[in-house]
Amino acid sequence: MHETFRSYISFYFKASRIHLFLEALRGLGSPSRVCFKIDETGNKLMMIPYIKRDFVSHSIPKSVYTSGEGMEISSLKLCKIIANIHGLDLNKSFRFPGVVDVDMQVAVFDLTKAQEIHQSRTVYRNCVSSAYRKENEK
Repeated sequence: MHETFRSYISFYFKASRIHLFLEALRGLGSPSRVCFKIDETGNKLMMIPYIKRDFVSHSIPKSVYTSGEGMEISSLKLCKIIANIHGLDLNKSFRFPGVVDVDMQVAVFDLTKAQEIHQSRTVYRNCVSSAYRKENEK
């Protein structure tokens, strides 16, 4: 029986940034590098562990796995490809649902199910920081 779970990937098109969720990375076996592949229909994005350092792989620092948060990578090319294929606004941000197959070490995200993100990461981080400061002042 395959162990699978749901996860997400977020694209911040305006900043050409991609947010990788920590649970998805751990589900891939905590790799030091990942690679993205788009299927021939352009509707699925695969994230897989990758060994080689080259132009299609992205480094995942070891500290990501102890930080408790995901990480962001820059990829203007991948952001533009996905936005163009699906007619998405390059000034907006989107989250895509997916499934991580732990046994196969692959995460597959459905690019046809874009969910617009209305709150920026900066605003979110500021809200969390503010709430944390208020809680610790008590």
